[in-house]
Amino acid sequence: MTMKTSPLYPHNIIFARVVAALTLGLFAVLAAVMPARADIDDMMRATQDGGTVQVIVKLRDGMQALRRENANSLSEQRRMVAGAVRGLEPALRQLGIGIDTKFATLPYVAVTVDRAQMVKMLERSEVAGVYSNVKERKVQATALTATNGIERAQLASSVPSVDVADAWAKGFDGRDTTIAVIDGGFRTTHPMLAGKVVAEACFSDDDPTFDTFTQCPSGKTPEIGAGAASKCPAGSTRCDHGTHVASIAAGNDGTNFGVARGAKLLPIDVFSEVRSTSDCSPDPSPCELTDSLTVLKGLDYVNQVAAQYNIVAVNLSLGGSSKEGTCDTDPRREVIEMLRAKGVATTVATGNESLTGKINTPSCISAAVAISASNDGISVASFSNVSNTTDLMAPGVSIRAASGQSNGLVTLSGTSMAAPHAAGAFAILRGAIPTKTVDEIEQALKSTGLKTTRTDSNIVVPKIQVNKALLRLQGRDKRSFNNVLTSSGAGQSQAFLRFQNDSTQAGNVTVSLRDSETGLLVGTWTSPDVPARASSQIEISKIESEARVTAQSTPIAASTRQFYNLEIESSVPGYMQHIVWARAAGVLTNLTACSDGLSNDGRTLLNVHSSAVDGYPSRIRIVNTGPTAEAGVLNFYNAANGRAIGTYTSPSIPVNGSLEITLARIEAAVPALQDSAVTGTSATFQYNVRLDGLTGYVQHIVENTRTGVLLDMSPKCDLGVR
Repeated sequence: MTMKTSPLYPHNIIFARVVAALTLGLFAVLAAVMPARADIDDMMRATQDGGTVQVIVKLRDGMQALRRENANSLSEQRRMVAGAVRGLEPALRQLGIGIDTKFATLPYVAVTVDRAQMVKMLERSEVAGVYSNVKERKVQATALTATNGIERAQLASSVPSVDVADAWAKGFDGRDTTIAVIDGGFRTTHPMLAGKVVAEACFSDDDPTFDTFTQCPSGKTPEIGAGAASKCPAGSTRCDHGTHVASIAAGNDGTNFGVARGAKLLPIDVFSEVRSTSDCSPDPSPCELTDSLTVLKGLDYVNQVAAQYNIVAVNLSLGGSSKEGTCDTDPRREVIEMLRAKGVATTVATGNESLTGKINTPSCISAAVAISASNDGISVASFSNVSNTTDLMAPGVSIRAASGQSNGLVTLSGTSMAAPHAAGAFAILRGAIPTKTVDEIEQALKSTGLKTTRTDSNIVVPKIQVNKALLRLQGRDKRSFNNVLTSSGAGQSQAFLRFQNDSTQAGNVTVSLRDSETGLLVGTWTSPDVPARASSQIEISKIESEARVTAQSTPIAASTRQFYNLEIESSVPGYMQHIVWARAAGVLTNLTACSDGLSNDGRTLLNVHSSAVDGYPSRIRIVNTGPTAEAGVLNFYNAANGRAIGTYTSPSIPVNGSLEITLARIEAAVPALQDSAVTGTSATFQYNVRLDGLTGYVQHIVENTRTGVLLDMSPKCDLGVR
């Protein structure tokens, strides 16, 4: 006989058909094929007294189909998987076990077995793993109405908050790519989705024995073709979630835009109507549910058509129980890994239970890109799950996007809304640079994202910034610097920007100057090429005189404006400083401040001036933080042209000790530096210095002899991509 199960956990309910009657004596056998003891316990508790269980079986002989060398050949994958199934079928027939589900390219089958059949099946060498078929639900959207400015967003503000405008302006909007959305019902005729759908599929399950009814329009599953994912009954809410999610990823009606507004869509419906009160709990029945087996069917289909439609991301705004750490025992791990190797990112919502330290399955699969929700700023949304296994953050609070019931818009909140922001980001970046891998794109999003945190959690997750990630992938980088003095603000002083090229080839910087009060762009300036290892020191007044908003516009007009906020895009890795020198008053100062913090590099010094500059003698302080006493090696480069001049080796410096030495003494010890200081132009009176040898750091200390003040001229900001 068959039996339904009762809920075991509030957010991870073994699906009604997932029942088991196993004894503790089987654990030794199961250990070789079952991924986790907890999973075995769940199946054992799910049913007793001769019940049956539907499980997902991993086929050992078919696992080679998922290897990187075979993943790009569908015909080879089909051949290997079919062969593995044929090898298992005779044994299953002998046991009276029929196959419920086969996959085209994944080495799995689904079977329903009783206790005796389970025991014998687990003994088969062809079986590499057995998994529960776990019920999952849409990562339930929440209708927040907060208006306090902290938790409030809509596509009109959430999309700009992930830094897409400049990417769009460059023509990078996801065009020629496709995003697959595995969800539950899509109103594909909505103006934000119309004309975007490349194909549709439905794998909604159907088993009236367990009060489960397919939502495929034909009444049969699977269904592939026009309209297959678009069953949206009048007055029903079943298409609200999927439509909303899809429009965030790629919607475009000419006025309202998703992130990848030029991308195409592949909607895949995996949700069934379930009428069982116990299965729907804590939601009322009837409800919409899916399970891990059905999601596997959707991922199998994505794998088959990924190349045909240039799918670059697949979004899963669904999930089961919450987990600490990773959940790589999930049967979907292998296909997510394979899709990743093929260039398809799987973005997954982390869940909405307000948990810290836990996220939902399948987002905790390490190969998935786990997405938690933020507001428009840098705070984790109150409802969002977040943990150290969260990969990225994206807006998910009160997102106003396409409705599943009309041509209008609806406001929903949840990590369901955050995940498609990330899917759209992957589409833009892969569309811009098709050769980049999922790993490279994810790392670019992480390294350029805004640091987002939940108060007192000590968990910091980067919030996606699309154009910054694009610049990084292109070998450029844009960083912000606030309250840089204008020529008016500097008064009788000279304000300089220093740009150092820390690479082996020439490069430049582009500076966008914005009014600090209004944020309006007042001019853009691009530097001449800066040679490798060289610095370019430019007075603010010169930048002002050459900066333009457009090629036809006039220079920045003199005004009472005191400060600029700068955005600096660099084609090479290096550093920047903001220096002010009031010659008449005898004041020299380093005003460098960086939006993402000062550089962590403590081994590079910019524009260390020689002893030929009167009144401001330089000292270099070398600190040894290594385990042994060592000498420090200082390499000197001409700051104007980057050419190596000479090397100074210090005496041995004790552990945790330091050595401070004047430039005059260093120059006296290195003849090449004496020649540079005496015979060079004024530009060569400055050196760029690099510490080698010991483990530690260096500082550039300047003594102002007129005021008796010591200044640390070392602080700098990072530029460019490393």
